[in-house]
Amino acid sequence: MLVEVVFQYRSLVGKCELGVGLEWDEIEQMTVIESAFEPTADDRRMKLGRRFRRESVKLTAMLRGDRINDRVELVEFGPGGAVVRNAPYVARGEQVELVIDDGDRSYRFRAKGIWLKDDNDDYRVGLELLGMPVCLHKVSLSKHDDALDKVISAAA
Repeated sequence: MLVEVVFQYRSLVGKCELGVGLEWDEIEQMTVIESAFEPTADDRRMKLGRRFRRESVKLTAMLRGDRINDRVELVEFGPGGAVVRNAPYVARGEQVELVIDDGDRSYRFRAKGIWLKDDNDDYRVGLELLGMPVCLHKVSLSKHDDALDKVISAAA
């Protein structure tokens, strides 16, 4: 899945930024991802060309920040950033968290607002991904049932 690939790439970049360094297989993985998201010719012609191409997606995510906790539609995603629709106002440079749930995993990406455009009643927001993401694994716990609980409830 695209979210997992972006998560892997951002994690590798985060290791580099921390000065930990990469193993040879991690360097190869990073190179493969970078080449897969190489900008198109149209992107290169732009004055502010992107380092990475974004893929069109249709996912639901949560956008969290200072006084922001809104469900948004993720419409473009790549190793360098994202575009969300039906979003609240996000100021240029404002840092937010983009939360994408996928089954039993919750991916958390830190980002900052780059641009904002009107989109009917809400906004379409361009985000630049920052730093190392976090992946939380959701676990469902079943009701605890053991002999000690039965003894306690019988004694009551």
